[in-house]
Amino acid sequence: MMPPDWRPPTLTTARLTLRAFEEHDADPLFEYARNPNVTRFTLWDHHRTPAETVAFVRDYARLRYREGMAEPYAITLTPNPHPIGACGCFWSSEPNQSMELGYWVAEPYWGRGIAGEASEALINHAFRDYEPERLQARVIAGNFASCRVLEKLSFRYEGTLRASLLRRSRFDDVMIYSLLRSEWAVATRKK
Repeated sequence: MMPPDWRPPTLTTARLTLRAFEEHDADPLFEYARNPNVTRFTLWDHHRTPAETVAFVRDYARLRYREGMAEPYAITLTPNPHPIGACGCFWSSEPNQSMELGYWVAEPYWGRGIAGEASEALINHAFRDYEPERLQARVIAGNFASCRVLEKLSFRYEGTLRASLLRRSRFDDVMIYSLLRSEWAVATRKK
């Protein structure tokens, strides 16, 4: 368990700052998290009240930070401090050195490469500082934009787990993508 005030390090890219969530992020984040289009392919449902967003940025984020996880990160467009989405990496199986990547971006920012840019910074951080052998991502079938993001990041499609997720009273197929440490090393050298 990490100290209660531990936060993951801030990461920067050409356009973005990835930073820890703070309670004051709840109001601007709620405007995006309440959009059902944003959550069409997420495990979490759109927020119906500001209190749900407060619980995310205060309770969920603090719990994950106390576990020493690089998630959730607020995605912000530099220099604007307001979050426009979130991303993160967490251990899916620490004994097997396997982490999982997740991300979402607010609808007004779709199609701008933000999910890929944020994820690339986070992937580099995860491989360098947490040293997993495998980084995986789950994509709910039909989320073609997310598949494209992962493929651009050198992830490989491994297969589809049919009807493996009960979400919102229906069973969804889940596509599995992965990036191994050796593949990340090769992709990093090519850039």
